[in-house]
Amino acid sequence: MVEVSWISLTSVDPRREYLALVTYLPRKSYRSVFGFFRKTGAIRNQLKDSRGLVGYSLRAQLLGKKAWTLSVWEDEDALGEFVRKAPHVDTMKSMGPELGEERKFVRWTLLGSDVPPSWDQAFQQLQKA
Repeated sequence: MVEVSWISLTSVDPRREYLALVTYLPRKSYRSVFGFFRKTGAIRNQLKDSRGLVGYSLRAQLLGKKAWTLSVWEDEDALGEFVRKAPHVDTMKSMGPELGEERKFVRWTLLGSDVPPSWDQAFQQLQKA
């Protein structure tokens, strides 16, 4: 398992609600797993400058051809702005054919006092979806 530990980009108000997003991105081939890591470098640079991002983490199971992302945003608008900008939008378009059919994108709200969410919480959200 490869993991990028939680990276906080801003402080949170413990009483405020935030938007959490967990993604599950299964890959069709081992080759696409390594391509995924090459492409995430540019996206990680984009994340550093993204308005409204509270923090993020990444996990990958190389032999299982699976990857997960976990992020917390101030609101849906901030997340949408990130998703629609390059390089994220271009990367997702190019990776589309490499992703397995079981991919998932799950949003939920949480209080600032619960940031960062644990991977166990994120996996529970994926199982509910």
